[in-house]
Amino acid sequence: MSSLQRRIGLFLLLTFVLLPGMLSAQEGEAVTVVGSGTVAPLFEALAAAGAADVRLDLTITGTNGGFERFCQSQADLTTANRPISAEEDAACSEAGVNYVELLVAHHILAIIANPDAEYAQCLSAGDLSAIFAPSAQETTTNWNQLDPNNPDISLEVYAPSEGSPSFAMLDNIIGGDGIRADAAFQSSDADTIAAVSRSNGAVGAVSLAAAENAGETVKILELNLNQVAGCARPSAEAVENRLYEAANPLFVYVNRAALDKSGLRGLLDFMVSDQAATVVTEQGFTPPTAAAYETDRAVLEGTLERQFSRGAGDYQIPAGLSGTIAIGGTATGRSYLDGLISGFNASYPGITTDFSPEGDPAGFRRLCNGELDLVIAAGQLSPEQIQNCEANNITPLTIELGRRAVILLANADSEYLVCLTTEQLKTIWSAESGSAVTTWNEVSAEFPETPMTLFAPAAGSIYTDVLLLSAAGVGLPVRADTQTNADPLYRAAATANVAGGLTYMSWAEYQRVLANNQSNIQLTAVDAGSGCITPSLETIADGSYPLALPARFIISQPALNRAEVQSFLWYAFSDENFTRFTEAELIGLSFGDLPLVRDTLLQAYARAAEAASVPEAAPEATAETTPEAAPDATAEPAAETTPEATPEG
Repeated sequence: MSSLQRRIGLFLLLTFVLLPGMLSAQEGEAVTVVGSGTVAPLFEALAAAGAADVRLDLTITGTNGGFERFCQSQADLTTANRPISAEEDAACSEAGVNYVELLVAHHILAIIANPDAEYAQCLSAGDLSAIFAPSAQETTTNWNQLDPNNPDISLEVYAPSEGSPSFAMLDNIIGGDGIRADAAFQSSDADTIAAVSRSNGAVGAVSLAAAENAGETVKILELNLNQVAGCARPSAEAVENRLYEAANPLFVYVNRAALDKSGLRGLLDFMVSDQAATVVTEQGFTPPTAAAYETDRAVLEGTLERQFSRGAGDYQIPAGLSGTIAIGGTATGRSYLDGLISGFNASYPGITTDFSPEGDPAGFRRLCNGELDLVIAAGQLSPEQIQNCEANNITPLTIELGRRAVILLANADSEYLVCLTTEQLKTIWSAESGSAVTTWNEVSAEFPETPMTLFAPAAGSIYTDVLLLSAAGVGLPVRADTQTNADPLYRAAATANVAGGLTYMSWAEYQRVLANNQSNIQLTAVDAGSGCITPSLETIADGSYPLALPARFIISQPALNRAEVQSFLWYAFSDENFTRFTEAELIGLSFGDLPLVRDTLLQAYARAAEAASVPEAAPEATAETTPEAAPDATAEPAAETTPEATPEG
């Protein structure tokens, strides 16, 4: 057999072997794809890497045009460099397009400086405008014009090329139209990085992927664009938590009716797998976090609704709002609630808000009797209280607000104070100990016979309540021989200077002590029966650190059908009011959690409206008439540690 005959025979054999698969792929109906030109190359790269058997008919229409066609059922899939809008979502709904929303990547803008630059480590929106905006042309030429504390160094501005995604993103952030004309426009991220790395006064804008790939040749600066979340370094985590706003999410929206088309489901499964991250990075973008990929998979499976595009505009507080809101609960939440009520009433003067801080037990009883719309509480409803609520056709809803913590600081030479039990804390701080317990060996036989020197905040400090309620379960007066001073820096210094010294303060006050570089102090861990837990943002937020009281809203479902209550809660969890949580030193609810809480509220409003439309059955029980407990007698709860709102019971 000749060589040519052998080649022909091999070709025919391969044809018979491969033909069925080839025909199957070719005969499958093409998946029509429209949308963003920015996302299209990434989409094609993901398709090439993860699904060779899918046929794609791709047309670049831009994000706006893509949503228009998609919501008219003229495409199976659209790519987008922004979330779907409320109007587009309504158009899809009206046309019967039930879609899947998948976050496939982030395009994150990084502002870079020379690695030797020790100034301007965090830039505000105003700083970016002063550097890049058209109005800065031939005006802002030195770093000390941004801040007099900056050195006298010439400002060199390197900008992305016009028409690039990075140019468009930077243009959206800064004031004016376009970027200052006297900037040095670079044709690529690599050129910008090379230029910035050569000069101490240089600054530029590139994709985060390129900046991270550059290693230590440039410094990535932090940004604080909304003045609420604070300074943040660019990352997928920071973007998804809404801490870093110089970014565009890249989405794929798929009509669920098209999921059965040949190869499409396999392609989508790959796009939301961890393996897709490599392709995303190779294309110059930043992959979503593992949590976002997990959410993608749940959305694709239909176990979650869309989670990434819920916006603050999904509810509008009505104009001319009026009515009365009745609130009860614990006094430990008063500092947060007083400020919130004051701001809400000032914005909506037609509202009367009545807050009665009578303690958790009284608040729970009145809530379940229908006398209150919501309570701010440290504890949870008991099974009996839930039963009473249900008997009065009231379904409570809980929303976590965070935890207010108190931390203990001890003299660093006193090694025996590295960890104390809650029972020991009760002995140390309660007034009953008074003159009876004055040396540390009277607290524990294992401790030395060292005089006990205690420093506390001024009388009436809320953190005394937090300490004693957390440690003892009830409010107790602090012992009279405690030395009091309102200044945490003084208390920390005094503790550092005295063997056997111990004090307590809030987490924020402790940060001031750290910033003051106080020496010879140590954090004291606390053991509530599960081992010694050292305070940190993580242990406070997850509830494992014992000396922290939770704060939560518990809301009556019937009240959620009233506009004034809906509006109050929407106002409370608006982006603009996030600082109220930090000002009240509540730890655990992050800025990035707010959209999830607002989404939970929307669902709760819908359930309340549905429940209100159903005739109520006659109550099976009368209102509870048990005596009220002392206002501050709030037991340490087995609290939820996530910001999600969940119905009680």
